[in-house]
Amino acid sequence: MPSVNSMSHGLNETVLDILRNNPLGHIEHSALDAILGGIRQYLCIVPGGPGTGKTTFMHQLGDSWAIAGHPVVIFEGELARASMLAKSLTRISGGELTYDDMYSGDMPAAKRELFDSTVDIYARSIAERMFIISGEIKNAGMRKAIEEVADKYGEPPLVIVDYAQIVTLPQELRIADERIGLKLVASELRRIVDEVHCPLFAISSINRMNYDKQTTGLQAIGGCNMFEYSADLVMSLSIKGDKPEERNANMLLKKRPVIASITKNRYGSCGVVEFEFNAPAATFTEIG
Repeated sequence: MPSVNSMSHGLNETVLDILRNNPLGHIEHSALDAILGGIRQYLCIVPGGPGTGKTTFMHQLGDSWAIAGHPVVIFEGELARASMLAKSLTRISGGELTYDDMYSGDMPAAKRELFDSTVDIYARSIAERMFIISGEIKNAGMRKAIEEVADKYGEPPLVIVDYAQIVTLPQELRIADERIGLKLVASELRRIVDEVHCPLFAISSINRMNYDKQTTGLQAIGGCNMFEYSADLVMSLSIKGDKPEERNANMLLKKRPVIASITKNRYGSCGVVEFEFNAPAATFTEIG
């Protein structure tokens, strides 16, 4: 057992830990950035129901982080690299280049010219610092990939996990009780943040009973409350609307009102930020 020391032991170094804890940078959403305190070494869980744009929201944040000159690692368990790239190209084009345009199989000359120019912008501003690892998200390989990128760029990457409940454990740790398995995943995400010193955003499903609520609380995180306990921040996304019928109508809109609710923040304040989610343009814009 290590020796027990009073706070006078190593106090100066502990004080420096506080003073060194500056944000790694800031995001384009100024109101949200103010609540988050910028991007720091923290674990943020991002729960939300279907249609709230969780993947698009975090992917947009990742693109803007790469544009600002920082490395990004996305562990993507649902979408292929091509689908993620298509989202970026749509966003860069301001929505002029749609999924239908890119996947029609016969792109008109004007659209092909726009496509090529948009790809060129992506190549120059994002591609070099963006690492999308698609397919099965293996717990054992996550840390190695993150450390490799950190070593290459001399700074910890922004890490996005899409999504937490589908991270797979090594065979010897796979067990019948799903909650215990998810607890191990939550613990490993926490360990990665603490030891690799990276900001990590893990998208999360929510319990079905919370699908029809405007603001999802901490208890809504799917599968295991260990995600809530391990997180420094919990930022849920939900469709705006005072009543279920209003939220259902808003869900069908191409431009949807979405609320980001910070319901846990160990290092700052909690609060709510409203966004417009332009689904065809794959873009979130702060309102107000």
